[in-house]
Amino acid sequence: MKILYFGNVLSKHGYTPTVIEGLSSLLNGDDIQIYTSSDKKNKCLRLIDMILFFFRKKNGADVVLIDTYSTMNFWYAALIAMLSHLYKINYIPILHGGRLPDRLDSTPFISRKIFTNSAVNVAPSEYLYNAFCERGYTNTVVIHNFIDEKKYNPLRRERITVPKLLWVRSFSEIYNPTMALLLLSELKKSYPDATLLMVGGCNGGNECFEKALSKSAELGISDSVEFTGRLSKEEWIARSTECNIFINTTNADNQPVSLIEAMALGLPVISTNVGGIPYIISNDVDGMLVEPDDVDAMVNCIHKLVDDTPFLNNVTEMSIEKSKSFYSSAVKNEWIKLLYNIKNK
Repeated sequence: MKILYFGNVLSKHGYTPTVIEGLSSLLNGDDIQIYTSSDKKNKCLRLIDMILFFFRKKNGADVVLIDTYSTMNFWYAALIAMLSHLYKINYIPILHGGRLPDRLDSTPFISRKIFTNSAVNVAPSEYLYNAFCERGYTNTVVIHNFIDEKKYNPLRRERITVPKLLWVRSFSEIYNPTMALLLLSELKKSYPDATLLMVGGCNGGNECFEKALSKSAELGISDSVEFTGRLSKEEWIARSTECNIFINTTNADNQPVSLIEAMALGLPVISTNVGGIPYIISNDVDGMLVEPDDVDAMVNCIHKLVDDTPFLNNVTEMSIEKSKSFYSSAVKNEWIKLLYNIKNK
């Protein structure tokens, strides 16, 4: 089976690897051959490269996969979807981003063209699945994001005395790194030795990163915060053993893989209650949820993890169990079944 996969293949430029790189690697081989585009850093060149790639590779293609986001990349997806439809190639938009439902509402005509003519729309979370079905796109299915289970050996923190926080995202305003810094500042009033490890690069420039550096200095916590920059998956997993609580401070999200990875590593997770996250975490069962920007609520969650060891241990065990539903072996089988069903229609 010949598959063309369009998305942002930008890790060689220092960006965090996106789904296209992991999924193409997972599915490639045996009877499936996946060709990916594009690795061009410049957005205009990337669009041109995608179009040229489509015309070079379209002959004999069985399926086109398209990473579909709500921002500028939405228009890349729209163009590739329309070309695929024009040349009668089955295509599958793979839905990403907590704000994609807003895009459906703000661009209804183009959205209908993309998502009604598709062979199927693949949502990685029940959140996006429900959002699409509610708007009439019933040709939508759920296949979760995945993690490579071989990389995760859960370390159970049976007791926490000093919070050592881990934050893993790109430095972007949507992920709200400032909240993590404010959280640490508040925590240090009760736990003077509390620390924060912030792992992530600067997608789209370094303004947000510089703002975080300035904020940590302003709060007087620079000695307790480490900014690692972008690390490979293996590197940040190794560093995670130094930490005992994972925090996710995002303002909008779909199904962040880093959060699932933290659960698989045995880290208790505290996250903002946005987008698709409550479809992953059940509050006080396999993690803890707070409202966006509610630093005080997140502080209270950390107090509970420190003060209530049975609760900590139970949340940890439940989160490790929850992460198993995202193992690559199960997700790969779902994808292969879907792709062959579409090819054989």
